[in-house]
Amino acid sequence: MANSYNLKRKTVLVTGASGQIGQTLVLSLLKNGAYVYGVDVVPVIDPKFKKLIASYIRRFSYMPADITSERKIKAMLRALKRPVDVLINCAGVGVYTPFEKRTEDELDYVMNTNLKGTILMSKALSREMVKRKKGTIINFGSVYGVTTPDFRIYGDSKRNSSEIYGATKAGIIHFTKYLAVYLAKHGITVNAVSPGGVFRSQAESFVKNYEYKTPLGRMATPEDLVGAILFLASDDARYITGQNLVVDGGFTLW
Repeated sequence: MANSYNLKRKTVLVTGASGQIGQTLVLSLLKNGAYVYGVDVVPVIDPKFKKLIASYIRRFSYMPADITSERKIKAMLRALKRPVDVLINCAGVGVYTPFEKRTEDELDYVMNTNLKGTILMSKALSREMVKRKKGTIINFGSVYGVTTPDFRIYGDSKRNSSEIYGATKAGIIHFTKYLAVYLAKHGITVNAVSPGGVFRSQAESFVKNYEYKTPLGRMATPEDLVGAILFLASDDARYITGQNLVVDGGFTLW
């Protein structure tokens, strides 16, 4: 999606930039004129993505960083050449083992990436935003931070959404509201986007069940999330803060 919003004067930092959604966001932001810092603990290895961003090389920088470590975040920020106008906390992970088999390592993995990482990045980036009296933070929630999974749609796909994933996404949505109030006096807006299920070549039975339960009749694509992000990153959303924009094709209505 291009030329929907003018972001030519915006510097945007996207975490989880090497992921399926992160790559789509990076490209869409570049197409709309932004300078983009792509942050991920995993290097950019997708050859198609590398080829697409090559034409924007003057406006894109990949910044390797572990967002679960405050020390590593600070080191990454010292390498930035320009102040960040928009922070998009897109990095997120999940686990799929049953609740009764949940391990401490799995709990730490999901909590550290999803919730701790979002908080640490927001804390670090908001410092400069406070000094400049402006800025935008966009967090990624989920429909499962709003409602619980309908386990009937998963069948034997072995991809059941976990309790800890939903708990961290609910926490992100609440953190968004808290931070929106906390930073409002500094002219900083904080909002969340909560996607529904994104198609990733899941089991055919699961896709069929999910689509049946969704009023618009299909799973999301990463491109379906772009409009919401571009809007919230733009000056058109300057009077919107503390909101959770659910982009789910109506999934949470039934």
